[in-house]
Amino acid sequence: MTQRLPNVTVTIPTFNSAETLAICLHALRVQSYRNIDISIVDSYSEDETVSVAKEQGIKNIYYYRGGLLGSRLQGIMHAKGEYVLLLDSDQILTKHSIAACVRQCERQGTDMIALEEDVYECTNWLQWLFKMDRKVINTVNNLDPETGAILPRFFRKSILYEAMGAIPRDIINSVGGPDHAILYYESRKVSNNVGVVKNAVRHMEIKSLVQFIKKCYRWGSTSYTAKTISKYANLMKRKERFRSGIFTRGLMIASLASLLLLVLKGVPYKIGYTVARIKVSYK
Repeated sequence: MTQRLPNVTVTIPTFNSAETLAICLHALRVQSYRNIDISIVDSYSEDETVSVAKEQGIKNIYYYRGGLLGSRLQGIMHAKGEYVLLLDSDQILTKHSIAACVRQCERQGTDMIALEEDVYECTNWLQWLFKMDRKVINTVNNLDPETGAILPRFFRKSILYEAMGAIPRDIINSVGGPDHAILYYESRKVSNNVGVVKNAVRHMEIKSLVQFIKKCYRWGSTSYTAKTISKYANLMKRKERFRSGIFTRGLMIASLASLLLLVLKGVPYKIGYTVARIKVSYK
């Protein structure tokens, strides 16, 4: 009996991602699961991102000028596969990750799968904080769309299509930071069948504190319009709280590190959010 090998579309939003994209794509090329197509949705990068993608043999390159949520939706709409993996350009899949996802969906009927993450390399204190935060997230394993920090990346395309239809059109071009959380929030209304694949992703975390602050500021500034939508207001409020389940199961040091990281994130995030709110009020 021939094993069914459904197609998986891996879609990656990019913007000035040349530094990390090549290693991300290499990890996809060496996946043990072979029935994969890859698409890039580029936000008009000003570096060599598109050239890197072409050098790596990527032919499905689309362009989108707007928020990260819109880039995600563009990738989903262009997806050819029965399953869709929402990947970031600074993430490295372990060799059997996609095979494990397909196997779980096909054998157990799972509709969406969270990929357990770790840090790719830990060379300074900031990356160590990320590593400890990941340890807390993976141990607690809270899959609640409002209180949890682990989010599915592997979906049946039909689930994503239904979730997309529930997202208000007027926020798609502006929302960035909470894009993934909103997609999961709407997807969970369609299905509660969520699984986890362990040791699936290595994340190339930011090394520079300045870059980290800029990124968190951008998250905050691109989160404001999501909060103006009543059905997402509580989601956004709960996502800004400290991790659920910290200081449990003996995770004292990791929990303290997670708290420190969230405080460091929170300051530039709040500034970005406040600036965006002021700008809107003066329009």
